[in-house]
Amino acid sequence: MESIKLIIWDLDDTFWKGTLSEEGIIPNNDNIQLIKDLSSRGIINSIASKNDFETAKAKLIELKIWEYFVFPQINWNPKGNNIKQIISSAQLRPANVLFLDDNHLNLAEVEFYNQGIHTKEPDFIQEISKHKAFSGKDDTALSRLQQYKILEEKEKEKEHFSDNIHFLESSNIHLAIIENLEPIIDRIHELINRTNQINYTKKRIDKNELEQLLKSTDYECKAVKVKDRFGEYGIVGFYALHKSKNQLEHFLFSCRSMNIGVEQYMYAKLNFPGLKRVGDVTVELNSKDQPHWIMEVNDWTNDNQKHSSSSTKILLKGACDLRQMAHYLSYKDLEVDTEYNNVNQNNHPIPKAHTEILLQSESLDKESKKELIASIPFLDQQVFDTKLFSNNYDILVYSLLIDYTMDLYQSKSTGIKIPYESYSDFVNEKKAEFVARCKKHEFKNMNEAFYDFFSTEYDFIGQITEDQLIKNLEIIRKKVKKPIIFINGAEVDTPLTNQSEYGKARVRHERMNKVLEQFCSLHKNIYILDVREFITEVDINHSIRHYKRSVYEHMANGLISKIENIKDQKLERNELEYHFKRSLKIFRSTIKEFAKIILSRASSLF
Repeated sequence: MESIKLIIWDLDDTFWKGTLSEEGIIPNNDNIQLIKDLSSRGIINSIASKNDFETAKAKLIELKIWEYFVFPQINWNPKGNNIKQIISSAQLRPANVLFLDDNHLNLAEVEFYNQGIHTKEPDFIQEISKHKAFSGKDDTALSRLQQYKILEEKEKEKEHFSDNIHFLESSNIHLAIIENLEPIIDRIHELINRTNQINYTKKRIDKNELEQLLKSTDYECKAVKVKDRFGEYGIVGFYALHKSKNQLEHFLFSCRSMNIGVEQYMYAKLNFPGLKRVGDVTVELNSKDQPHWIMEVNDWTNDNQKHSSSSTKILLKGACDLRQMAHYLSYKDLEVDTEYNNVNQNNHPIPKAHTEILLQSESLDKESKKELIASIPFLDQQVFDTKLFSNNYDILVYSLLIDYTMDLYQSKSTGIKIPYESYSDFVNEKKAEFVARCKKHEFKNMNEAFYDFFSTEYDFIGQITEDQLIKNLEIIRKKVKKPIIFINGAEVDTPLTNQSEYGKARVRHERMNKVLEQFCSLHKNIYILDVREFITEVDINHSIRHYKRSVYEHMANGLISKIENIKDQKLERNELEYHFKRSLKIFRSTIKEFAKIILSRASSLF
C-alpha cells in the first residue's frame, strides 16, 4: 500500500454502529478521534454513504466531526462513480486513496470504477494509526485540511459556471515568483521529492544536492506562490532552468494548484524552454497559450507580516453603497474584507445582503439553490456565497438596509422566500408595464415569460416583519461568534420626487431601528453604528438609503471609533493611501457632475 493521502468512509456499520435511516446509530468515539489524528498528519477524510444528505450532515455536526470531511458524497447513487467524483475533486490518484466499507459488493464496485484504489473492511481501521502508509507528516495546524476546504469551495462555485474560463476569470488568481529560496528550501525539497502528478522531469535530489543547485550560477531557480479569492495556496511550484542550454532541469507544481493554469502560465513566461517530460503528467503543456486570467504580483508575504496578530480584520457586508464608506477605511492595522450586493450578468442587483438569503446559504441544499438561480434572473451563482459564517474575521460590520426596504415574495411550491425590489412596483404593474420598465433599465431576461412565471409561482408578502427579522438575527448571532456592528437606517423624509418611498420609508426605518435596538440590548458583544448621528434631510441623494459623500466619511470615522473601543486598540490611519483614495473619489465625483452639466447644456441645443 502506497502513502495514503485520502480516506473515504462509509457511514453505516463502518464509521458508526447501526443504520442511520432505520434503528439509529451508536457513535464510535475511536473513529472520531482517528479522523482528527489523521487530519493532524495531513491525511484527508471524505464520505461515500447511501443516506439522506441533510440527516447525515446533522448527525455529523452533532458529533462535532463534520468539518473534518471534504467532498462528501452522501446520496443514493452507486458508490463506484461517487468515489470517482471524490478522487477527481481531490485531484489525487486512486493509488493514494483508501475506501472503507462493510459491504464487499460496494468494495468490488469501487475497485472496478477506480483502478488502483485500496479498499478495506472496517476491521482494518484499528491498524491505521500505526500503519506506515498513514504516517503522513506533522500538520497540527490542519493546513492541508484547510487547503482542501478551499478546493471544495471552488468546486462548489465552479458548478454554477458553464464556462471554466469564465470561472477562472472570476477567481482573482494572483501569482508571485519567489527569488529568495533559502528560507523555503525545505518546502522546495518536499515538492521535488513528493510531487508526481505535475512533475515534468521527476528528478529526485537530496537536500545537499538542492543546496548546490540553488547556489549554481548556471541555473535560474525560482519558486511560485499562488492565491485567489478563495484563499492562499502557499508555495506551489519550483523550476530550475539551465541558462545556457535553455533547458528545464526541474519544472513541478503541487496538485493543490491544479486546474487553474499556473503550469502553462510559467512555461509561457519562460518563453517555452526545452523540457524533456518523464512519465505521465495530469497537465499537458503547449508552446502557444498564456493564461490571461492569472495576474503576476509582488510577493505578499510582507503584507501578511504587516497585518500581525495586533491587526484587526473586519468583514463589511451590505448594499453596494458601502463601497463609498470602505474608501475611508485606510488604516495600517485594519484589514477590510467586503461583501456587497453586486450587479449580475443580467444587469440586475442581487440581494445577497438580505438576512433571508444569508440564512438560505446554509439551509438550502445544492439542488434547491441551483433551481432557484436558474429560474430567477435577478439572482446569480454568487448570491449564496458568503464568508459571514466562517468567523474568519475579528468583527462583522453588517448593514441591514436591505431588510429594512426590500419586499419578499414566497414560492407557492417550495415556500422559499426571496427579496425582490424595494417598495415594489411589480404588484401593481401590468405585464406590458413591467416589460417596458425592465427594458428601460436594461434588465436581461426580465420579459413576458418571466412575468407570467413569477406572478403565478410567487406570492407577494411585503417587507420582512419585525418578528421575522429578530428570528433571523437570533440565528445569525448563534452562528457568528465574533463582535457584530450593525448599521441601521436614517430617519429622514424621502424627497417628494421619490414617490415609491415618500411617506413610507421614514416610518419603516423608525420601526426597524427600534427592533434592532431591542435586539442589541438583549445580546452581548453587539453594537450599532447609528447613522442618525450623521444624516439630515439635506444629506440624502434621492433615496433614504443613499447619502452624500461626506456622510460615508463620517460613518467610517464612527466605525473606526467603535472598532477601537471593541479591540482596545488605537488604529493609525495610512495617510498616503487615505488621501489618495479620497482625492480619487472627489475627482471621479467631479467628473460625473461635469459630465451631467455638459450633457444638460448639449440637450438644450436640440
